[in-house]
Amino acid sequence: MTLSESAENAVVLRSISKAFPPNRDVLSGLDFSVAPGEFVAIEGSSGGGKSTMLNIIGLLDTPDAGDYLLGSVDTRSLSRKDLARFRSDTFAFIFQSFHLLDRRPAIDSVELGLLYRGLRRTERRKRALESLASLGIESLAFTRAANLSGGERQRVAIARALASGAPIVLADEPTGNLDSESGASVVAALQQVNRSGATVVLVTHSPEVAQSARRSVVMVDGRLTERSTTGAFELPEPRPSPGGPGRPSRLRIADLIGDAFSTLASRVARSVGLVSAVALGVALAVGTMGVAQSSQAQVRDTFDAHVNRDVKAEWTPRSSQRTGETLRDIERISGVESAGLLATHSPATAQATTTREPIEVVGYSATPEIAEAARADLDWADGVERLETGHALVGSVLAKRLQLASPDLRPVVTINSQPFVVAGTINSSSRLPHLPNAVIVSNEDSAALGRSDRVVALVVSRAGAAQQVAKQISFAIDPFLPSRVEVTAPTDPSDLRAEVEADVQSLLYVLTGISVIAAIFGLGNAMVSAVMERRQEFGLRRAIGARASHLFWQVIVEAVMLGAVGGVVGLATGVGGLLIVTIAQRWAPVFDLALAPGAVVGGIVVGSIGGMLAAISAARIRPSDALRH
Repeated sequence: MTLSESAENAVVLRSISKAFPPNRDVLSGLDFSVAPGEFVAIEGSSGGGKSTMLNIIGLLDTPDAGDYLLGSVDTRSLSRKDLARFRSDTFAFIFQSFHLLDRRPAIDSVELGLLYRGLRRTERRKRALESLASLGIESLAFTRAANLSGGERQRVAIARALASGAPIVLADEPTGNLDSESGASVVAALQQVNRSGATVVLVTHSPEVAQSARRSVVMVDGRLTERSTTGAFELPEPRPSPGGPGRPSRLRIADLIGDAFSTLASRVARSVGLVSAVALGVALAVGTMGVAQSSQAQVRDTFDAHVNRDVKAEWTPRSSQRTGETLRDIERISGVESAGLLATHSPATAQATTTREPIEVVGYSATPEIAEAARADLDWADGVERLETGHALVGSVLAKRLQLASPDLRPVVTINSQPFVVAGTINSSSRLPHLPNAVIVSNEDSAALGRSDRVVALVVSRAGAAQQVAKQISFAIDPFLPSRVEVTAPTDPSDLRAEVEADVQSLLYVLTGISVIAAIFGLGNAMVSAVMERRQEFGLRRAIGARASHLFWQVIVEAVMLGAVGGVVGLATGVGGLLIVTIAQRWAPVFDLALAPGAVVGGIVVGSIGGMLAAISAARIRPSDALRH
C-alpha cells in the first residue's frame, strides 16, 4: 500500500497550540498527520517542542487549542478512563531515558505493557521472549535491567513496544544517550518494527537518524516544515487498531499482587526500612498491651497477697465479757485466717533487777496468737514459739532500757512487782508500730497489769474477704450493741484494684495509641518518598495503559504486604520485649493469644492507612510531567 493510497490517517493534528508558564508558547497552530504504517521522523533542536508534540500524540498531554483526531476519534471527548484505554490499545513508547524497571529482570520491563491488558503470566512471558529474540537479545531476558548497557537497555524498551502489539510506536530521542554503533542498532530495530506493520513516529535532533525514516519533518520554534518526499513508496501492511492481545487497560488481581511483591522484593533495603517502621509500631503496641495485662495480674496478686487482708476492731470491754469466748466468736467468722486480742492497761512499772530503779512502761495483755495477727517480727527464746502464762514479750527498745540479756538466757523482768520470764523481744510490728516500746503478758496474767480500758482485735482475713469480715465482726464481738465496736477495714479491694488497674491500663493504652500513630506517620512519610522516587516508573505505567486506580491499588497492596510482614515481625519483637520486661521485674508474663492475629491485622491496618497518602499521590501522577523529569 502507498502513502497516497491510505484510506485514513492514523493521527491528525489541526491547529494545535500548547504553552507552558510563564507564557511560553511551545506549539503554535501546528498541523500534522501520519498515515497508518508510516515511519515519520520529527527533527529539531532541543526545546523546539518535539517532545511536547509527541506527548500530545501519545495522549500523555492535552493541547490548549486545536483538534486531535486519532483515527476517526476526537480525543477532546475522551475521559481519563478512555485515555488509558486508548493508550493501551494504540501506543507503545520508547524514551531516551529507557524507563525500565531497573531493579528487576529485563523481561519484566518487556511484559509491563501486557500486564495492563489482562494477559496471564504464561502468555506475557511467551510474547516477551519472542520480542527479545526478534531483536537478538533473548539471552538478556533474566539479567537485571540496571546491569545492561545503554544500547541493550534501549533494545529492551523496543522489545516492550514489539510485545505490546500496539499499532503506533512513539520514540522520543531513542538514540540520544547512545554511542553511534548502539544508535545505529536501535534505528535498525525501529525499522524492523515498522516493517512488521507498526506506525513509527520518531523524534530526534540528529539529521542522520531522521534520514533513516521514510518521511521526515523539521520542527523549529513549535512549527513544522515538511521535507519533500520523492515519489510514492510502499508502506507495510499496518497493524490493526486496536492492536495487541487481551483487553485494554485491564489488570488481573493476581497480577497486581504478583507485581507488587516483585517490586518490594527488588527494593530490599527500602522494603526492610518500611517493614521496620510498621514492626516498631506493632511491637510497641504488643509489648505495651502485654505489659498492661502482666501488670494487671501483678497488681491483682499483690492486692490478694498483702492489701485488704487486715481488719481491726476496738471496743471498751464490759466486766461480763470473756476474752476467750470473744476470740472464738471472731475466729468463727467466714474468711478469718487468724486473729488475736490485745488489751490496753494502765501504765505499769518494770525493772530487770532489784538494784536498778523501776521504769514506767506501756503494758498489754494478749492472746497467744497476737504475734501473727500483729504481723510482728520477734526474736523468740530458744524453744519458745508463742506467748504463755508467766511469760512476757518485751519490746526491743524497752529491753535495751532495762538492759535485758538475750531471751535465750531466760532473763526475768518484774512488772508491777510480779516476775515474768522474757519469752522474746519485739523488733517491729506493721500493725502496731509502738510495740517495741511496750511489754505484753498473756491474757491469763492480765490481773498483774490492772483493769483493761480498751481491747483491740487484730484479724488477718483470707484474700478478698476483708470486707465480709469487717461487716460481721462487730456482731461477733457484741451482738446486743454492735455500734460500740469501732471497725477499721481497708478500701474495697475490687474498687481500689479496678482503679489502679484502670490507671495502669489507660497509660499503657495511650502509649500504644501513640506508637501506632507514629508508625502510621512514619510509614506514610516513607511511602510518599518512595512514590516520589518512582515517579518515572509510575509515569511509564500510565503511559502504557495503567489507570490511576491501578497505581492506587498497587501502592495499597504493597503497603498491605509491608504491613503484614511488619505485623509478624512486630509480634515477635513485642513478645520478646514483654518477656524481657517481665523477667527483669520477676513477674509472670501474661499474653492474650488473641493479640497474635490482632498484631498481624493491626500491621495490615497500619500499612493500609500509612500507604493511603502515597497511593493517592501515585494515582495523581501525570505521565507527561513524570516522564519529562
